[in-house]
Amino acid sequence: GIFMIYVVSDLHGEYDKFIKMLDLIQFSNNDKMYILGDVIDRGKDSIKLLQFVINHQSNIEMLLGNHEEMMLETICNKYSSYISCWMNNGGESTYEQFKLLSMYDQHIIIDYLKQLPLYKIVDNYILVHSGIDTSYIPEKPISAKQYMDLQFKENLLWSREEFINYPAISNYKIIFGHTPTLYMYRWNNKNIHDITIW
Repeated sequence: GIFMIYVVSDLHGEYDKFIKMLDLIQFSNNDKMYILGDVIDRGKDSIKLLQFVINHQSNIEMLLGNHEEMMLETICNKYSSYISCWMNNGGESTYEQFKLLSMYDQHIIIDYLKQLPLYKIVDNYILVHSGIDTSYIPEKPISAKQYMDLQFKENLLWSREEFINYPAISNYKIIFGHTPTLYMYRWNNKNIHDITIW
């Protein structure tokens, strides 16, 4: 098929629907897909879906989402605040499925999640899970990569309403997930001034 680039986000454990979608778009080895995080939680097949993504790294690239961060923090660092947050946000079945895996398969998943990037720049697009903080306006020209490296992890993984109200970046389009589109129409999106990065 024709080489296509797809961007999807927040698959949330819906393995069957994802496979159906790949079939529908006739996704082939020549195509490329970026997943903007949140492959896990809420749906019924989180680990199966995550393993599928891990096994297709040649043409499926994933970014870290806040749900994967909660999983990592719970499993690797045992942060109690993350555990309750994760469990309250659909993490329970993911955790149960994870615990059924062999030690080897658990390590593959954790190692994969640990190396996931927080953003990706593709041509004139910035791909990110939840949004970026554009309240900082650089005094002298800086590259998109330099600008993104100044970002706090929390903004890239968790921001919602504040991101929608930040200034736009004039020469880059930001593609993000995290927030259901429905919510965004309720918020005031002024974007009064643009900032430019190179």
